[in-house]
Amino acid sequence: MEQHHRKLINKRMSELVSVTSDLKSIVDILFRRVVINKWMNDYILGDEGESSKTTKLYEVIQGRGPEAFTNLCKVLKETDNIKAYDILTSKTCDDEEDELSLLDKEFNKIIIDHDDSYVTVHPERKLMKHYEANVNTGFYYGAYAMESNPKGHALILNINNIKYRDERKGSDVDMANLIKLFEGLGYIVHAKVDLTERQFKKVINDFISICVSVKANSIVVFIMSHGEAGEESTRSSDILAADGVKINTDWIIEQFVVNYVKHIPKLFFIQACRGDNIDYGWKYHDGEKNRLHKDSGTISPYTTIFERRYKDVFIAYATIPGHTAKRDPIDGSWFVQKLCEVFRKNAYNTNLNEMMIMVDNEVEQLNSTHHGFQTVEWCFRGFNKWFFFNPGVYQDGSDSETVVTTSTNPTDVSK
Repeated sequence: MEQHHRKLINKRMSELVSVTSDLKSIVDILFRRVVINKWMNDYILGDEGESSKTTKLYEVIQGRGPEAFTNLCKVLKETDNIKAYDILTSKTCDDEEDELSLLDKEFNKIIIDHDDSYVTVHPERKLMKHYEANVNTGFYYGAYAMESNPKGHALILNINNIKYRDERKGSDVDMANLIKLFEGLGYIVHAKVDLTERQFKKVINDFISICVSVKANSIVVFIMSHGEAGEESTRSSDILAADGVKINTDWIIEQFVVNYVKHIPKLFFIQACRGDNIDYGWKYHDGEKNRLHKDSGTISPYTTIFERRYKDVFIAYATIPGHTAKRDPIDGSWFVQKLCEVFRKNAYNTNLNEMMIMVDNEVEQLNSTHHGFQTVEWCFRGFNKWFFFNPGVYQDGSDSETVVTTSTNPTDVSK
């Protein structure tokens, strides 16, 4: 069980005990679902009074693995223990403030000897500064400067447990891989999980404050959650916060535009469904239920308006408008799996657009009439230069010497 869930149970223990009823039914269901074992079943339902038995339930459940909290909440709801359920799934403003740690604002961490065991570094420590798209045309394209140490800040948000929704199983695998990837690419990584709408928006604002106050070559925002198609036709899509409140992805992106995070590339990645449609391919399919999980909501496809006031913005979605995004409960989402695989192997000499083509090709290989199909989508808003991550290669502006360093991990983000 997550530490913040244990903390919540212990903090509200007296309230939980007082409002929990029909203890035997709760324990029986947990035993049948192998959340607790026979010894625990007998221990909880001993000869003591109801209050002591209920207290033992909430104590024992804390040691029953990563899915124990979700299973407990489901059983409380099934047995009509709604008050106890609400205590565990709703948080007061004071609780949110206590649990929402500030983002790390240090930006001058440098560690020598790059660890390239996960992310491949250019064998010649070459800094990719330009890209010649076609020698026959004579066009010679410049690239965004990606020479700073660190490369920038990366904010990774994983909304796994969402009120009244199924747990996004496999998202913990995605989170671990993304942290490893962006650390290896040279970013200071901030990772947070299960934020309510209020917490989510505060973290975005705090992150922007960091980005406007320091000099860095790029910004990365990676969001994973259940998602839906946007309710407005001119908007992109909605993701869900932990309290079930919708947050529009264009609202998130616009915060970086209106708050003057200028002149550096801003990369946004969204792992979430953008509708309810499941793509089973061109031929007729018999409607067999998709066995993979999906980060979905409801509503139909829509279009997005791209305004010129956006500059240096890159946006990648796990799927196309109106459709679901596949997620394996063991290996993680298709999109994150393949993005990490492609980026870590090719970022040293391949530009962002080419790598996204490779990611989409890799995702396509997972498609089948059994599991359904998924198409990755990405777009540029004033993103008019080539982008190379240049992992493991940095340039000191004072003497122009190439410095090889590792990424840093001031991860402050455990809730």
